[in-house]
Amino acid sequence: MNRTIFGLILILLGGLQAANKTAAARIQLNNPTLTIAVKNYARVDALTLDEAETTATLIFRKAGVRAQWIDLTSTPAGQVSVNGAGSIFEVQVHIIGGEMAERLDYSNNVMGMAPGSDRERQLVYVFYDRVEALAERQKMARVEGRVTRYASKSQILGDLMAHELGHVLLNLRSHSATGIMRGGWNLKDLEDVGGGCLLFTRPQADIIRAEVASRRVQREPVEVAE
Repeated sequence: MNRTIFGLILILLGGLQAANKTAAARIQLNNPTLTIAVKNYARVDALTLDEAETTATLIFRKAGVRAQWIDLTSTPAGQVSVNGAGSIFEVQVHIIGGEMAERLDYSNNVMGMAPGSDRERQLVYVFYDRVEALAERQKMARVEGRVTRYASKSQILGDLMAHELGHVLLNLRSHSATGIMRGGWNLKDLEDVGGGCLLFTRPQADIIRAEVASRRVQREPVEVAE
């Protein structure tokens, strides 16, 4: 009798453990965490960068992804962990200034890029001088009465970082017709940026959640790109 009871207890415990693992996996898929490393070559001031990261965080949150950020600007090349827990970043954002952007020889209307085409790529670039220029053009459009809502530099930078990371997480080289993955943002898009309305579409959000969850399960320690 005692052996039978003990056996039943073990079966119940095993079932509870399996259920807990299944629930944990479901939570990870439904609300995964994306760790983003930032290299601030353009020396964007701390307040603007913090606000930009907050903007991008809200965009990913609305897609069902929790974003956390680490600063690589003062970190030597090599492995990077988060909070000393051995949590390695999945993607990198390099914020490039004017001279570095010119050396890359992209046209002036290109505000960022996600080089490569394989699913495992991690690095994106954003060009901060072009963020500043776009903010100034929009400010002039507001003075002229062509727009009613103004997007700050930090909002534009945050949306741009989310856009370029979207190319990586969606494994998408082209642009979409709607949402934050549109190419060639116009004044209406920038008004949506200012109102926090330029977002990933629902199908894009589903793909991004699955990709982030997959990267966290499969990742190996990565090296800081030079």
